[in-house]
Amino acid sequence: MIVFQKQYLSLLAVFLMVVAGYSQNKTLPIGFFSPHFSEGHTLYLYSEGSLAVKLPGQEKPIDSITLKKLGYNRVIDYAPKWFEPVYDKLDYGIFYIGVKKLGTDYVEIIANEATAKTVYMARHNGDFISWAEFLLTMHSVEFDKESQKVYDDPKIKSAGRIYDRNTFFRPLFVAGDWMEVAILENDFNPTGKTGWIRWRDGNRLLIRYNLLS
Repeated sequence: MIVFQKQYLSLLAVFLMVVAGYSQNKTLPIGFFSPHFSEGHTLYLYSEGSLAVKLPGQEKPIDSITLKKLGYNRVIDYAPKWFEPVYDKLDYGIFYIGVKKLGTDYVEIIANEATAKTVYMARHNGDFISWAEFLLTMHSVEFDKESQKVYDDPKIKSAGRIYDRNTFFRPLFVAGDWMEVAILENDFNPTGKTGWIRWRDGNRLLIRYNLLS
């Protein structure tokens, strides 16, 4: 158990650049958990075994996360050393943890993205964010590879249009594996054009997304 602000300088650099999210060989979470956070509030963590109790209220946490105020910002005051969620940028109000399973009372979260270690957190301690909701909060998205196409309508077969890989898009609507986007200039201003892109193919993410500008 340690008190730390764990590698957040390196994470800050990631947040201010493109966030690739998940590689194609990595299982995508079903969505994200956004914990409610306030100074002095404790988020308890549970193992699957610690939830196997006969009566509600007998669950015993295996560890916890606490937050504190540092200047005008909130930071993690304590967390287990293995806790490395996918996104935490508390000074921007961003705290997302990948979700493996969603339950009525508990949510199984991916507590360490490198090792895929999971633990459980009480569902009332936060909000579940679907991929659609998550992507619609992004500042912009872009293609992951060259030769990906923009279509007029995902339901109609067409050749599509190829844009430079460095083209940015702003999410407008999400429908299944497809996303309607506004096509942006290099300065992120809208071109006035829209189209549809495929953001996911099975368990493979086809885009990069930017939380911040």
